[in-house]
Amino acid sequence: MQAGSIGQVIVAASDQVDVPVPRQLPAPVRDFVGREHHVAALDSVLPNETTAHSTVVVLDGTGGVGKTSLVTYWAHRVEDRFPDGTLFVNLRGYGPSAPLDPVVVLGGFVTAFGVPRDQVPADLDAAAGLFRSLLAGRRVLVVLDNAASAEQVRPLLPTTAGCAAVLTSRDSLTDLFVSEAAHRISLDLFGSAESRCLLLAVLDPARVELEPEATDELIRLCAGLPLAVRIAATWAAARPHWQIADVVDEIREDQLADDGTSGRVEEAVHRVLSWSYAHLTAGHAQVFRWLGFHPGTEFSVLAVAALCGLRRRETYRCLEALAELHLVEPVGRHRYRMHDLLHAYARALARLDPPDEQHATHRRVLTWYAYVAQLADRLLYPGFPSLDVEIDRVGPAPGFGDRAQALVWLTAEQPMLYAAARTALEWEFYAPVLALAATSRFLTYLPRPLWAVRLEIERHGVAAACALGDAAAEFFLVESRSETLSLLQRWDEAEAGFASLDTPRNPQRYTAFIGLGGVHLKQGRLRRARDCYQQALPLARSHGLVRTQAVIEGNLATIAIRLGEYEPALAHIDRERILRYQAGDQVGHAHSFYRAATAQLAQGRHAPALELAERALAGYRTTPGVDKLVARALELAATCLDNVGDLARAADYLQRATTLYTDLGLPADATRERWREVTARATAPPDA
Repeated sequence: MQAGSIGQVIVAASDQVDVPVPRQLPAPVRDFVGREHHVAALDSVLPNETTAHSTVVVLDGTGGVGKTSLVTYWAHRVEDRFPDGTLFVNLRGYGPSAPLDPVVVLGGFVTAFGVPRDQVPADLDAAAGLFRSLLAGRRVLVVLDNAASAEQVRPLLPTTAGCAAVLTSRDSLTDLFVSEAAHRISLDLFGSAESRCLLLAVLDPARVELEPEATDELIRLCAGLPLAVRIAATWAAARPHWQIADVVDEIREDQLADDGTSGRVEEAVHRVLSWSYAHLTAGHAQVFRWLGFHPGTEFSVLAVAALCGLRRRETYRCLEALAELHLVEPVGRHRYRMHDLLHAYARALARLDPPDEQHATHRRVLTWYAYVAQLADRLLYPGFPSLDVEIDRVGPAPGFGDRAQALVWLTAEQPMLYAAARTALEWEFYAPVLALAATSRFLTYLPRPLWAVRLEIERHGVAAACALGDAAAEFFLVESRSETLSLLQRWDEAEAGFASLDTPRNPQRYTAFIGLGGVHLKQGRLRRARDCYQQALPLARSHGLVRTQAVIEGNLATIAIRLGEYEPALAHIDRERILRYQAGDQVGHAHSFYRAATAQLAQGRHAPALELAERALAGYRTTPGVDKLVARALELAATCLDNVGDLARAADYLQRATTLYTDLGLPADATRERWREVTARATAPPDA
């Protein structure tokens, strides 16, 4: 079993109970121009005091027409009309990675309003219901950018009067006009006047005024597409000694080989991008081109360094140069994003490279993600069983100082890790798929909707293991996937998965019985769970698996306590404690004292229970990142202190526990109420 009763790593959360009002809008474009009619149309449908329902607006238009720029500019203008928050998400409806699952989006939205991650429903209907409940009585703007379909966005729409949702999509999302009474605002291509305004915002106006005919021709070549206008203007601005007519001549001359696209807009994009690409230095051109092979449209400097086989500093300079030309966009420190049209164009260029170069480029970046994910996983799960996949180091890797930093990286890269696993499977790079699947268990520490993503990555891993004929990897990932199914409470599927591990082909058959024991224990089938764990114990012992034996003994102790069999429980705990110590499992060793304290407390032995709770508390405090366990131990010790009559210390412990739960963003009301009640008794006059 890869995780037992204390087999969960607990990393201190940063969530706070006093949650700030969510303001998630990205920064607006600095030189936004035009679109006055569309801004007025958006203003006209804003909810007001008399609006009896929520407002839904669909802003549609072709790729690169400026939908995101417009909605971001407008949303910043009206943000004060929504005092309770502005939510924003890129739904990835169009681009290289899969569209976002709405249940994953809902997980992010409800945690933005302070819902603890472990309380986010994994079920779509339940998550949508929770989101609507949170918006009741609030005025919130929800911006859903780059939507794929009406089905994707419908669960994300607010229903409270005073709230509004604005969607952008290349599709008109017609179904929403009927089902949600949505307002439609279609974004057209720029007219010549708006294109000229954008040129003037980027270029020196004096240059534009000196060459009116060349300016008109440049606008015509860009076909009214703001993305093309901005890129062409940026190139011209970077060459102050050129005339605009020179730029026009260059664009006419540099044409991309036909790749099957058609239509005025597509031709404009390719025409301008072809010219822009032709004027990049060889090094910058290579980086831009190979960005098309990155599995997603957002990336870090280190990932691109691995993709291109460059050093970090050199890569950073290249990306900054591309950002200056609006070919990529900075979104954070050493992190960038690429418009999906630019990504598709770069990919089309990269596909002209020799097949062996394409193969090597894909292998480098996918191997890098797998290698770094393994580094982070080892920090997050020290001492846990892991899949031994040999992954070469490719490119510079981030330095992780502790488990918290490892989890921060994994969380930030979660969409890319998923995309990398899918891409690696498509390219039949099976070793990276195995590594990414085995390390996807970190998703369990993120909102429940992302657990389904873990399930999908593990499915890819099982497919890769079968393709390789690697039985050990297959059994490991089937076990991991079954554990994920168990966490999702898909009991029948989890039980079937664990049962499939009970085969002579599996040298670690004990995993089947531990898994089945866990499924039964979570459903309250205590005696069936005990039978499974008792079958697992001698098998684990025969393999010399000290920590696994400790997990089994601990679970047997839990079952005995719940059955009221306290002496057998304490015997299991004694054996567990020795095994935890031998395995170097500090947290598990401390938890054995906690478990023993609960058994003693259940028998009314308050003094020995207090001593054991204090030992558990001391053990937890030696390990960083387990504040939740510290809080639980404080509560248990406070109960013991209350029972032996030391009310002052009991109140002190409860106050500390309340503070920890509050700092962790976990429910603290019940503990706070206990603290107040014990404090009242501790400070009451003797004759009260």
